[in-house]
Amino acid sequence: MNRREALSAVSMIFGGTIVGSAGFLNGCKPRERQSILGLLNQEEIHLLEEVAEVILPKTADSPGAKDVEIGKFINSIVTDCYAETEQQSFLAGIAKIDELSRKSYGGKLLNISPGEKQSLVEQLEKESLTNNATITGFPHYYTMMKQLFIWGYLSSELVGTTVLRHVPIPGRYEGCVQYTSGEKAYI
Repeated sequence: MNRREALSAVSMIFGGTIVGSAGFLNGCKPRERQSILGLLNQEEIHLLEEVAEVILPKTADSPGAKDVEIGKFINSIVTDCYAETEQQSFLAGIAKIDELSRKSYGGKLLNISPGEKQSLVEQLEKESLTNNATITGFPHYYTMMKQLFIWGYLSSELVGTTVLRHVPIPGRYEGCVQYTSGEKAYI
C-alpha cells in the first residue's frame, strides 16, 4: 500500500465516524421546550400557585407556597422530568381544575373566594383518593400536583433556612439527638 492509498483509507474511516456519530448522538439531545417559560404558561403557573397556597398557606411562622415560587419549581420539573404522557395528564388536570371552578363557582379559580378555593381543593382531594384506590397507571393529576407542592415547598431555600434547621456543612452522623419540643426539624 502506498502513502496515497493509506491516507485515503484513514480519511474514509475518520470521515465515516464523524458522519455516523451525528445520527447516533441525536438521541442525546434534550427535548426542546414549548416556550421560554417551559411547558406551562404564566396563567397555569398562577393557578398551581393558588391551589398550592390553599394547601400550604402563609402563616406568621412560615412562608406560603406563593412565597417560595412553587409554580416555577413545578414548571421546571414537569417540563424537564415528566414523560410526555404524564405531561399531558398534568396539563389536562390543570384544565379540569379550572373547568371545575367555573362549573361549581361560576368563575376562574384565580377569581373565586378563598373559601371556595378551599372547598374546591377538598373536592379534588376526595376525587383523587377515590381514583388512586383503583389506580392502574400513574396517579390522579391532583395527587401528582400535591406531591410536587410538598416536594418543592420543603426543598426551597426559604423554607430550609427559615422554617427548618439548616446545617450547611454537616458534621458527623449522630443517630440519637435529643429533641426538645418546639425545636425546628433538621433538613
